[in-house]
Amino acid sequence: MKVFEIPKYNIFHVIPWNSSKNIGKSYNDMMKMVGTNDWVCFLDGDAVHTTSFFGSRIESVVSKNTQYSLFTCYTNRIGCKYQIAPGVDQRINDQQYHRNFGENLWNKFNTEVIDVTKQSPMSGVMLLVKKSSWELVGGFKEEKMLSVDNDIHIKFTKHGLKSGLMKGIYVQHWYRNGDSKNIKHLI
Repeated sequence: MKVFEIPKYNIFHVIPWNSSKNIGKSYNDMMKMVGTNDWVCFLDGDAVHTTSFFGSRIESVVSKNTQYSLFTCYTNRIGCKYQIAPGVDQRINDQQYHRNFGENLWNKFNTEVIDVTKQSPMSGVMLLVKKSSWELVGGFKEEKMLSVDNDIHIKFTKHGLKSGLMKGIYVQHWYRNGDSKNIKHLI
């Protein structure tokens, strides 16, 4: 008889929203619902995973890179330049293009991670957060929509926690269809 193994942690995937546009509160509310060893993967509402096995792939990155407490990934459009995947054509909106691009990144980089702890604060198109570390830093700031992502990265760094960019994980980001000046929906 095979004994059922209880996982050491769970990874929950969430697209947060808060009607008062307080995204930090939405993040914190979700974090309060999970166990201390669990992780939460927050994805922007205008972003999409491009590969079929994104959940198991993210899990494999976490299990092979245990020194990190906060992760992000590559994307096609974002304010934080180091999160833009090398070679991606930002003008293309075709999902098949992005699906192929994401698969190629996984095949090339698999579970590799770049340490971005001391780089400029990451943008939150996708944030993967370990609950015990979230507790340590005091959670997300609860002020509207902007800079919550930057703030959590800074808090993790100040507390000596490592942040990484998963090179093999990619999400397609609509990101105002490339119009980075249009932020009316955020304020």
